[in-house]
Amino acid sequence: MKIIQSFWTGNKNSLTDSYGWLLPIFNYLSWIISCNQLRRYYDDVTLVTDSQGYDVLINKLHLPYTDVIVSLDCLNHYNPNLWALAKIKAYQSIKEPFIHVDGDVFIWTKIDESLKNHDLIVQNEETTTDYYGKMWRDIRHAISYMPEEMKRYDLHIDNKAYNMGIFGGTDIDFIQRYTYKAFDFVDKNIKMVNKLQGTNFNIFFEQVLLYEMVLSEGKTTGCFIHENIGDNQYHDFANFDEVPDKRKYLHLLGFYKKQLQVCKKMESFVIRYYPEYYQRLERLFALPEIFTASDYEYTTECTSLLEQDYMRKLVLGKVQLPKNTSVLMREVTSLGKSWELQQLLSTNTIFYIMRTTDFHLEDDRIIVKGLRNSELSFPALRIDKIIFEAVGRACERKVFEIKALTYLDESFPDSEKQNYIKVLWKRIFLLVDIGVMLPVTKQEYDRILLKQ
Repeated sequence: MKIIQSFWTGNKNSLTDSYGWLLPIFNYLSWIISCNQLRRYYDDVTLVTDSQGYDVLINKLHLPYTDVIVSLDCLNHYNPNLWALAKIKAYQSIKEPFIHVDGDVFIWTKIDESLKNHDLIVQNEETTTDYYGKMWRDIRHAISYMPEEMKRYDLHIDNKAYNMGIFGGTDIDFIQRYTYKAFDFVDKNIKMVNKLQGTNFNIFFEQVLLYEMVLSEGKTTGCFIHENIGDNQYHDFANFDEVPDKRKYLHLLGFYKKQLQVCKKMESFVIRYYPEYYQRLERLFALPEIFTASDYEYTTECTSLLEQDYMRKLVLGKVQLPKNTSVLMREVTSLGKSWELQQLLSTNTIFYIMRTTDFHLEDDRIIVKGLRNSELSFPALRIDKIIFEAVGRACERKVFEIKALTYLDESFPDSEKQNYIKVLWKRIFLLVDIGVMLPVTKQEYDRILLKQ
């Protein structure tokens, strides 16, 4: 199955525009993961882009696409807020069975199995709530023409759409009809839509129109995610800590792109698994090279050594390192540790919990230092003081629980003590998630001590 992706720069400066992300650099971190993860499972991955997109993704970042079609400059007369037109133009350019994957979608499994005997494949079916309803009401007055199929949605007969994080299929004739109808929908309303800036219109000429056409023509659709999801209820679709063990698919939809913690996890993932691309990204944005400053090379072997070295220093209590080096070590080492903690707790494995580095408590906040002098701030709770004091530098699980119980008043009911311990571990899970604590098995802890 041919896999395609599309990137339209929208005739904007591709290094200063964030394309919906918190910062421009996060846009390209996303492309690095998306393309490389696809190439782990597919031999044929084609990029459809414009000339500026080709220069960045291919000439500068050297993403491993097997083919590139430079055809999206023809869209430059459209408002760049109509970003879904690039996807639809890409669908239109492919005349064989394909699956299009958005640049903010990351896979850890093959996705074409969901197509099987269906005409089409989508990510999932959506139920449109008032979240989409308000968008439609805001733009409805500007719509003078709509395809016949859209009238059921307009009259509130239907309230469904398809999320098209992935989309494609074998019914190329239908897909072609859909693309031409989508362009017609836009073009016949273009003057008024441009005045509205066009942003919210994408959902309707892409996702809702597809659903209504599928319904009208009786096509069969395979959903990669077999769950009907509310249009603003995409929970855990950006959980990097749970891949690949629990999750095989992430989709960093709009609101995730603005969350600094999500973006930093994505950055840590690229540093750990695709360090050579991270170096190219640093050079693209003229940033200091963090690996070079830390005496490491940009290889997966070095990132593995970096993690091992950091864990060793934490266990031995020898973490006097230059700030940038220790932050780099912590960011990479922390990835996936919250999931590991869940597994350790559920299996009653003996383990230690340890404090990390480069964070401090400030009044009612936990301030965590990040790469390149960034900071993340999280609310601090009263129980955090108990946790940090009981853990100290490092503490074995059962010992920690015994210490934590000593903070309770004598009047605290015995029947509630186990719930109290559960609350502490639930909080520690969040502290691990933000990188200020790490679990380590007793086996690994003892191994490090024996090797010193």
